[in-house]
Amino acid sequence: MAIDLNKCVGCGACAMACKTENNTEHQRSGEKFNWADFHIQTEGTFNQGNFKYIVYPVLCNHCTDAPCIKNCPVTPKAIFKTADGITMHNNATCIGCKRCQVDCPYSSPKVLETKYQYSVISYNNWDAHVHGMWKNNTAVIPNGTSTPEEIALAASVVPPYKNEFTHSDYNAVRPTNVTEKCYFCDHRVKNGEEPYCVVSCPSKARIFGDLNDASSPVSKAISKGYRQLRNNKGEFLSPGENGARPNVFYIGDFRVATAAEKPKLIPVERLKVYPNPIKDDGTIEFILSNSAEVVLSLFDLSGKRVKYIVLGENYPEGNHSVQFCVNGIKNGTYIVHLLAGDRSLTANIIVSN
Repeated sequence: MAIDLNKCVGCGACAMACKTENNTEHQRSGEKFNWADFHIQTEGTFNQGNFKYIVYPVLCNHCTDAPCIKNCPVTPKAIFKTADGITMHNNATCIGCKRCQVDCPYSSPKVLETKYQYSVISYNNWDAHVHGMWKNNTAVIPNGTSTPEEIALAASVVPPYKNEFTHSDYNAVRPTNVTEKCYFCDHRVKNGEEPYCVVSCPSKARIFGDLNDASSPVSKAISKGYRQLRNNKGEFLSPGENGARPNVFYIGDFRVATAAEKPKLIPVERLKVYPNPIKDDGTIEFILSNSAEVVLSLFDLSGKRVKYIVLGENYPEGNHSVQFCVNGIKNGTYIVHLLAGDRSLTANIIVSN
């Protein structure tokens, strides 16, 4: 994975997407359970006019020389490499010894009690309830709001927002006495989808793909230079230093562009979608006053992308018409989102098969 810091705005969408996709816990017992997290650095002061705020999105680096794999004491190993390079964790063979968490340069046991901001590996304590907060029967506003326990009972599932999926190595909700970490959403990748943090990034700062393919977007992204984190202190590997050979690459810098550097806005006008309601095929019309790279997407009302209609194609100045199909999409209201350069428009449409 490559993370383009020139595009990242530090909004946190990746972290929220990860928690909802992978059903991770809220922080407890010194653990954060944030598979997608951040290392934040600040420099200078406001009153001196030189304040800098720098955000590095962080996650498991799926290292080529991963200490977590080398030092896992069980056979077969609870942490291992898949054929396509993902550092995978198996719940069934994990004994909860936490060696992986101790030996990982990007992790720290009880990270909330230390000086470190994040740990890519977390541990589900054997003597605590998984998602125990949903057993809380105290209302924030007595007689005014539901308790967490009431919400969980009404939803008949814990956590109430549970995303149900199956995978051969990990559960949709991990059990007690196991460690857990980012798996690059392998349950999605196996279905030809991208990790959910990639899909959910509004500025397209995350690029996921095959490093063995020189023509892949991720290979092209890092071809002009990159940096790699050495540890979870915010330190980067020096030139020629391998470390654990991490496979998350940072390109560019997290900073505000000057007025001269800011790209010219590309006006996009009159997003029109018809027919509405739509049964099978529809048409999207829009106008560009400059040529631009266009992304057309269909989202549901929860904000989850249902499909790409156009993905990163260059359109010239002028009027444009794009046909699309909604066969196989459930009935309901959806959002057509048009992104052209730095400008976007949306339109609602009803699917009625």
